[in-house]
Amino acid sequence: MINRDRLLQKFLEYSACASESYRERDFCLLLERELDELGLTWERQEIGAQVGSDGWNLRALLPGEGEPLLFCAHMDTVSPGAGVRPVVQDGVIRTDGTTVLGGDDKAGIAASLEALRAVAEEGGPHRPAELLFTICEEVGMLGSKHADYSRLLSREAVVLDGEEVGSIVFQAAAHLELHFVILGRSAHAGISPEKGIHALKAAAECVAGIRCGHVSETGVVNVANLLCPGATNIVPERAEFDVELRSYEETELQELLRQICAHVERVCASWGARFEKSETRISRAFRLSPDAPVIRAACAAMEAQGICPALERTLGGSDLTWLSEHGIAAVNLGVGMQEVHSCKEFLRVDDLVSTAGILARMLRG
Repeated sequence: MINRDRLLQKFLEYSACASESYRERDFCLLLERELDELGLTWERQEIGAQVGSDGWNLRALLPGEGEPLLFCAHMDTVSPGAGVRPVVQDGVIRTDGTTVLGGDDKAGIAASLEALRAVAEEGGPHRPAELLFTICEEVGMLGSKHADYSRLLSREAVVLDGEEVGSIVFQAAAHLELHFVILGRSAHAGISPEKGIHALKAAAECVAGIRCGHVSETGVVNVANLLCPGATNIVPERAEFDVELRSYEETELQELLRQICAHVERVCASWGARFEKSETRISRAFRLSPDAPVIRAACAAMEAQGICPALERTLGGSDLTWLSEHGIAAVNLGVGMQEVHSCKEFLRVDDLVSTAGILARMLRG
């Protein structure tokens, strides 16, 4: 049986332990003590230096019978995530409004560990439970990207990093980030502006011509970080900006990429400017069959608790991406986090308890 009071107190403790992206060390150490208390075999995956973090991934195992099931959640939070003071009122956990709560994704961690505690305390047969707690998810899923997959035993996984309880994400988008540098020519803006090539105006025209938001039913585009520092009496010779592309279809992603690059090339040619482009692949498109055993198991566990499962797809990113890249049949489950990435973030205690119950049922089969 899920211990509601224990689960709540553990979450409050986790929430109050700062772990903003790249600064997860203290929370890693706290969780190592938790894993020791649970009597689990655990290990560090020392990838911090590789991704610029003072923390590390954690992998742990609770022995059982049959095929193991992996629970994955990330340890980092967005900013402001230091000095969190969680408050519980009327069954809802919030902060004082000056920080995020960190339910994204400490709710997933708390629910995972409570599920393991409950299963171990009740005894009886259950699947082996494997844990992977990652760093730097919020800044590009870096922890799961660089995880040591040779150490993972599970071929099925549940990622605990969604909102509404009952949500089962089985499809995720391909995600590409572009960085453009527009190169013009500097000149004195007062004496001989005609000798310059205005990189900022060229970049602004590029940005203005890129359609943003939902560009189709399956794709979205965004532009950010238009930068051009410099003196006001100099025609700027360099400007830069970023573009993000997401689509459920790789073919659409590539077509959007082609169109944007062609547009930037035309604009630069009209100004006599040049451009440089770099690409960063964040994720590839992913889709798991709705009939996959891990989905059936999640649905059965939810229905047993009176929760109606809902299969969904997302244009957002999570550790689901890299688990699937390494051949693990993974889904992302909602854990009840609300208003994430804001100081209005909150979490209902009932949702936290329900999530832990779902996970425990999945382990018991």
